[in-house]
Amino acid sequence: MIEMLDKNEILRLIINAKETTYLTHNFHPFPGKFIPQIPNFFISKFSEKGHYVLDPFCGCGTTLVEAKLLGRNAIGVDIHPLGVFISKVKTTKIPEDELNGTLKILRIVERRVNEFVRKIQGNITLLEFTDKPNKYMVEDFSYTLPNFPNKDHWFKRHVLHELSIIKTSITHADISQKLKDLLLLAFSCIIVPVSNQDSETRYAAINKNISPGQPYLYFKEKILDMVARIKAFNELASDSEVKVYHADARKIDFIEENSVDLIITSPPYPNTYDYYLYHKLRMFWLGLDWEKAKLNEIGSRLRHSSQRENIDAYIKDMTTCFSHFARILKPDGPFVIVVGDSIIRKELLKGDIIIKEIAERTGFKVVSKVSYSLNYASKSFNPAFRSKIKQEHVILLKNKK
Repeated sequence: MIEMLDKNEILRLIINAKETTYLTHNFHPFPGKFIPQIPNFFISKFSEKGHYVLDPFCGCGTTLVEAKLLGRNAIGVDIHPLGVFISKVKTTKIPEDELNGTLKILRIVERRVNEFVRKIQGNITLLEFTDKPNKYMVEDFSYTLPNFPNKDHWFKRHVLHELSIIKTSITHADISQKLKDLLLLAFSCIIVPVSNQDSETRYAAINKNISPGQPYLYFKEKILDMVARIKAFNELASDSEVKVYHADARKIDFIEENSVDLIITSPPYPNTYDYYLYHKLRMFWLGLDWEKAKLNEIGSRLRHSSQRENIDAYIKDMTTCFSHFARILKPDGPFVIVVGDSIIRKELLKGDIIIKEIAERTGFKVVSKVSYSLNYASKSFNPAFRSKIKQEHVILLKNKK
């Protein structure tokens, strides 16, 4: 039986959520993700071990991680290739003997970066090296700089070289694909901090004081932390199945009818973010298709501000998505959606009203709703999105089919 939501219980959950980056949740920045306590609460409340949980806008995999921790099978879908990659790595156990190979890779990368730094600084290095190569040994190692537009605008020259050394060392390493992916995710994580991009949610170039050797030190710190977290995740996570698809939520006919017990998601809020833009540099480095994400992103600022689409375009896209959700979710199955209000050309658009309209079109019934000021929400919203008049809504739907 689907119970009504208790507003005080939901607000306590959100307000008291002090630790939101435990285990693999801190692996990689991703704007607008909801706190893990929300999917944890609803997965525990509305599903049982072995059930299937779907997040059709999975982003960086918050719901999927919580499902695996709670012994539920999970399906994630997202249009953003980086989000899909993050989600896969965050939910994958790696045996400890494979993880222990990280130190060997770090020594190799450290040596290669050291050689580069010595060349540009005349035998002066800022790094402390534990693995010094034999002076008679000439290593057979080469790398190429990436080829993408304005790379010298976004990266200092030495940073381009050092990132290329790190990435090539990972891709050429004789290690398992699971460990290679973990190392590449750590690599992705440091790209924006060592670039000239202002921040994770501002795509503008500024002058940063990134010294030679610093990218490697960032990488080393990040991967060692990730290894420790994966070891803890190995102990706590179940062996349940997690599948993540790089796909459009408007086109998920590949998921079987009546195959899911619970849907929980937080879709893009209209006119809030351009997700593809903030991760564009990362996708260049990883060889991911950012243009496909740009063209197909639902609710992006590009579409609603730059291209001046109105809310009807968002409603149409989400109606298509909900029609798939109704087919996939079992009869009377619960669907929890977290969505916020938006502003398009100075008009306040209530997220709960929009979702209610879409739900009624697609066979869902609104069972319960809890609304609260966005000041309560523990999301990394940009200042323009933080507005006293906006609310966030936790909406519980039921599949009426």
